[in-house]
Parts: sequence; structure tokens; C-alpha cells
Amino acid sequence: MKLLVVEDDPLIGPAIKAVMENAGYTVVGPLRDAAKATRLGVREQPDLALVDVYLAGGENGLTLARKLWEEHNIPSLLITGFDHRGEEARDFAVGLLRKPVMPDALVDAVGAVGEILAGLRPSSIPPALELFGRPERLSAAPGSAPQSSPQPVQQPMRRQG
Repeated sequence: MKLLVVEDDPLIGPAIKAVMENAGYTVVGPLRDAAKATRLGVREQPDLALVDVYLAGGENGLTLARKLWEEHNIPSLLITGFDHRGEEARDFAVGLLRKPVMPDALVDAVGAVGEILAGLRPSSIPPALELFGRPERLSAAPGSAPQSSPQPVQQPMRRQG
């Protein structure tokens, strides 16, 4: 899974990149501004963008996430350390992850979102992760009609016995 990281904090962005690469993900970025993130997102076509809600220089991560989804079909997981409510982002973001987040919780959150985007039910959802919308909407392209019947959700394997 390829990730685009958009984080303006010069310590947090590289830390996210290192954690996710150590977990086996391909990471593009981190980038600190929305314009560069949009250009690189279009060129690299990541599977998911990790977008800080409040970017330096007055740029807004919500605007970036909306543009990535509506114009380029790139889903976003918003990240914030502020008391931000996600209602305004439900139409264009997969969810919201609260900072500070421990490395394992970050990896688990991205894994859960990856499962949702693949049409699966997540095996676990970290407490810091708030998911938006229905999985069938999140895995559909913007502007496309919803599937008439959702794809079957695979259940985690259970030991018999």
C-alpha cells in the first residue's frame, strides 16, 4: 500500500514516514504544503493520504483532502492533535486519527483503513481512530453510483475447537 504523508511538523512528518516504512508501506513525502502534496499525489497515485488537518501557512488539510478525493480519487485519513470534530469531512475523508498517536496505533489505524478500502471489515480499530461513512461508499469512486449490493465482508478466521 502506497501512502502520501502531508504533515507540516518537521519532527512528526519524518517520524510517520519511518514508522510506516518500517511496517512495510511505501511512503511518498512527507510534504508540508497542500499544493506540492496535490501535485505529488496526482503523479504518484497513492492508495491513501495521511493529511494533517491544520497545515502551516494557513493551508487547510480539509481542503486538500477534499480535492484529493473529488478530483483525483485519493482517499485521506485526517490526522490532528486539536479538538477537531469530523462532521465536515465525512463526505471526502475515510476518518480522523487523533494525535498524539503511538507508532503501533498509527500502523493499526492505517491497516484498518486499508482493509476498509479493500472492501473488508477491519480486524480491529484503534481507539484514536474515528471512521466516517459506510465502507461501500469509501471504496467507491467519487461520482459513481453505489453498488447495488455491497460486496461480502470477509470474517476473520477463527480457530475451531
